[in-house]
Amino acid sequence: MGLQFAHSGTNLYICGLQDTNKWSSLTQPHSTSHHHSTHRSQTLVPISQFLTLKMAAPFPSPTSMWHTTTYDAISPTRPELSAKGNTVLVTGGGTGIGAETARYFAKAGASRIALLGRREQPLLDTKKAIEKEFPDAEVFVASTDITNKEEVDSAFAKFLGDRKLDVVVSNAATIGPQDPVKDADAERFLDAIQQNLRGAMFVAQAFLRHASDRAVAINVSSSVAHLDFGPGFASYGVAKMAIVRLWNSVAFANPDLSVFHIQPGVVDTAMNREAGGVKAMGFADDGEWDALCVAKITCRLTRN
Repeated sequence: MGLQFAHSGTNLYICGLQDTNKWSSLTQPHSTSHHHSTHRSQTLVPISQFLTLKMAAPFPSPTSMWHTTTYDAISPTRPELSAKGNTVLVTGGGTGIGAETARYFAKAGASRIALLGRREQPLLDTKKAIEKEFPDAEVFVASTDITNKEEVDSAFAKFLGDRKLDVVVSNAATIGPQDPVKDADAERFLDAIQQNLRGAMFVAQAFLRHASDRAVAINVSSSVAHLDFGPGFASYGVAKMAIVRLWNSVAFANPDLSVFHIQPGVVDTAMNREAGGVKAMGFADDGEWDALCVAKITCRLTRN
């Protein structure tokens, strides 16, 4: 079901069908909106409620409840989720998911955070923002091509010295060519897989050399490793599945360490937009795209 917007005075609402389960707990019966051509009963959902919506997964998923924003149970301010005193390294940490992950580790009390990425300026911008919001956090940055083993090893060594690493977030990746297998240039297709796998391999090896006794590795994976969203994700999906197996091998060989794979979903980042992004999928999992749409529509309504 597509969403449409309505407004009353200064309030903005999202219109949904009353018989749609995902809206049932948030909506109240309302007269049929003039914004719709349908004759079925409509409901109006205040936008503030929509942006914290809990709904069913938009595709087959073992996760029964789908959240589009953070919620209390996973708040980094909860004592049992504290990262107080931890040393954390995030690859692809200058923008997007990596930058937000670093910020949340700072919020959870991590004392030292390293941001690795190819472009220095986004790293410096994120460092400045985190240290301003969380003065107790020390943020280290290193312009690093994670497909270059020497650069990865150097960045880890400079950040850690003789210290140990508590958490690594293996987040950096490249989308690669977006062609189905039938039409793909085989060399470009395989090279993208190699780039993603090399980066994960070098990060995993550096992590193992510097890991504390009970260290944690978080592999930022993708649902395209497990689900087929379109033929153009072939190279990226193969790479992501290979990286899952790589980190699983790390966990198997090092039972005292913990390895987690996360699939962050459809998040409006630069790489996601390169792959068609929220527009292609028709939904977002981080709420940012929804907020952007609301802002645009609000501006249009106030001008009319």
